[in-house]
Amino acid sequence: MKTVILQPRLRRRVLVTSVAIIVLITSALAGVINQLYSQSYMASYSSELVAQMPMVVAQLNRAGLIKDVDKWIDSVDPSDSDYMSVVCDQNDNTVWLSDEAKTVNLADICRNLPEEIPTPTLIKLPDESSYIAYNLSRDRERGTIYQLVVLRPAGPYEASLTQLHKRTTFYLGLFVLIAIAFLIAAFHWSFQPLRRLATQLDQMTDAKRDSLDSDFPMELQDITLALNRLIRISNDQKGRYRHSMDDLAHSLKTRLAATNALLDDRDISRAELNQRVLEQISQMDNLVQYQLKRAMMGQQGLQKDKTELKPAIDSFSRMLSKIYADKQVKFSESFDTSLKLPINRDDLMELLGNILENAYRFCISEVRINVAEYSDHYIIRIEDDGPGVTPDMREAIFQRGVRADQLNPGQGIGLSVCHEIVESYQGQIHVETASIEGAAFIIHLPKN
Repeated sequence: MKTVILQPRLRRRVLVTSVAIIVLITSALAGVINQLYSQSYMASYSSELVAQMPMVVAQLNRAGLIKDVDKWIDSVDPSDSDYMSVVCDQNDNTVWLSDEAKTVNLADICRNLPEEIPTPTLIKLPDESSYIAYNLSRDRERGTIYQLVVLRPAGPYEASLTQLHKRTTFYLGLFVLIAIAFLIAAFHWSFQPLRRLATQLDQMTDAKRDSLDSDFPMELQDITLALNRLIRISNDQKGRYRHSMDDLAHSLKTRLAATNALLDDRDISRAELNQRVLEQISQMDNLVQYQLKRAMMGQQGLQKDKTELKPAIDSFSRMLSKIYADKQVKFSESFDTSLKLPINRDDLMELLGNILENAYRFCISEVRINVAEYSDHYIIRIEDDGPGVTPDMREAIFQRGVRADQLNPGQGIGLSVCHEIVESYQGQIHVETASIEGAAFIIHLPKN
């Protein structure tokens, strides 16, 4: 059993990608904000430390580590500040602690300080307490024996940073949710034309519409135009197949009637019967090939050629005389026997066959054909002495399914086929009253 792999929907792909981009960008932005906040806080610490330098000096003076300090230092009260001072030697031993540092028991603080503290740095001690430390002396590598480190409790900083993280997380989540909501709304609006396109295609599949709308966005115009063109070509091809099958059935009906008439004729010899039947079978085979070609390529795809008129007229007169032998039809022709018309042989046979068959069917006793040649066109005139065609039906009879005579059997196909053939050669066909009181079909056929 073949495994079917379900591919993700395009909308889901784009949505997931967009959400991932939003989360990535906002997370990076939140990280930058936190980093900037930390740097800003440390810069503030440094600036405050400068202001607290007299306090640090006062502490050192009280410890006897600095002598001959100016009298203004006596006005500084070290207890007014939360800064603590520590002096460490090269072996990380605590040489001196300020009173505040002693109060919080920072005797081993030097062992927990980093090797270098070039900027205010957050440090955590083993007892989970945290401080911001800054080294006011030179680096150890430069030979400094003692290092003076200023400390400040980091509790307020960490609390502020925690609050910042919470606010950042909250606003980040809120922003992502709002962005996703707007993104979903935008996707719903953006993909609406695709949903409408799918709906219209389903409607076309159910034969509820013939083509797609033309008001789709510009990005879909090429697709909809191509689909409409494909649908039109498909419909045209299906229409050609349907019409060709109807035309084939209509044309074969006349040949089958002629074959039955030949088989019922007791006066014809066996050899002539075989020849005539083979002639009808050959014409049927040609009709089948012709209609299949029309179905595949259309009328315009057939090869244009010059066809001799006389053999075609003789073939039809013999066949129709057998079919309508009870009428004793008088058939007369008036044209140059060597005349060749600029039309494909199969087209000519289909054209003459349909019109002559109608003339023989509706005539009383006479059918005439006349072909006149002019400088740039031919005029073919086929007349009968039947009831004719009323003026209000003279245009409608060339439409498929329309018949002027509802009393006689038929499908209303033959004359529509004639109209299609003549139009494919840029000609014209119409019907008027014949000189012998019946119908006269007039065909204008251009030479080129």
